Amino acid sequence: MSKTSVKLLPVAALAALALAACSTASTPETSGNGSGGTLVFASYGSAYQDAQNQAFLSPWAKEKGVTVQNDGPTSYPKIQQMVESGNAIWDVVDTEPYFPVANCGTLVEKLDFTNIDKSQFPEGTVSDCSIPTAQYSTMLIYNTQTYSGANVPTTPADFFDLKKFPGKRVVPNWAGAGALEFALLADGVAPENLYPLDTRRAYKKLDTIRDSLEFWNTSSESQQSMEDGAADMWLAWSGRGYEAEKNGASIAPVWNDNLIAWATLSIVKGSKNAENAQSFIEYAAQAAPQARFAELQPYSAANLEAEPKLDELQQKWDVASPDVQKQAIVTNVQWWADNSADAEAEWTSWSTS
Repeated sequence: MSKTSVKLLPVAALAALALAACSTASTPETSGNGSGGTLVFASYGSAYQDAQNQAFLSPWAKEKGVTVQNDGPTSYPKIQQMVESGNAIWDVVDTEPYFPVANCGTLVEKLDFTNIDKSQFPEGTVSDCSIPTAQYSTMLIYNTQTYSGANVPTTPADFFDLKKFPGKRVVPNWAGAGALEFALLADGVAPENLYPLDTRRAYKKLDTIRDSLEFWNTSSESQQSMEDGAADMWLAWSGRGYEAEKNGASIAPVWNDNLIAWATLSIVKGSKNAENAQSFIEYAAQAAPQARFAELQPYSAANLEAEPKLDELQQKWDVASPDVQKQAIVTNVQWWADNSADAEAEWTSWSTS
């Protein structure tokens, strides 16, 4: 296999790391009785991977008698090295959705969907080589100390309206995190016509608020900015909005044209435990374990039949809510899989100019 036959997405990997890193925690071994063999699971560590163990791995391993070893963090270059060397030490990996779409059949295996009901997931979130386990939105979040009553932002266009809504805006500092889509929506592009992205038009729109714009590089930075009240509007992840408000931030979500993304599970090409890997993914795709994961982490279940028991604040930020889903735009992962490298280079040039 030549190195040009696969597509590595380092910025997407950075995004996933930022998404997952909510707190520091260990990644314990999950033990069955060993009679069902083994499975090596790679994810992003911290409380995120602990929740995956509690919701997915432990109950599945106990049922199947499999011994699970945790590893990580997920690394796309490491996956490529494993596959090219013929020594896949990981079996199942948690990745951003672009990676399995770009590398289906080369770095990750095609899945058997005989026992997976694709209709239970939002359209566009399942690929030939991956299933979604959690979803979140990139969305407008505003400071309720700045805007209140009838004078609050409600659309992407409001994010760019400095006359009606003056103040500081904060957006993620890489192309694949939603700012380009949001700029085009604000400029009048209909959701159904969003892709392929007209990046030149998007940057022209972003330039209109450049003097009022700041960037966040990790999701923890966006959360801290919300908790500090350091800006007036944010383009940030729903999970971080939840965490920020839980910690006392004076913020409110705007779901109009929220941009849905998701975490995915895939089987590494050449997995030594492919049968167990397939069995685990079939389990993780089900509604009940996904509901449990949603109860443990600030991300919504991807399986729309999941019924997690959420408190009032969790419900407020629940991406899986039918009302939120009606207002959502699903990220076109195929476009990002095909164009990520060029888009990120273009973003870097613009954001540093």
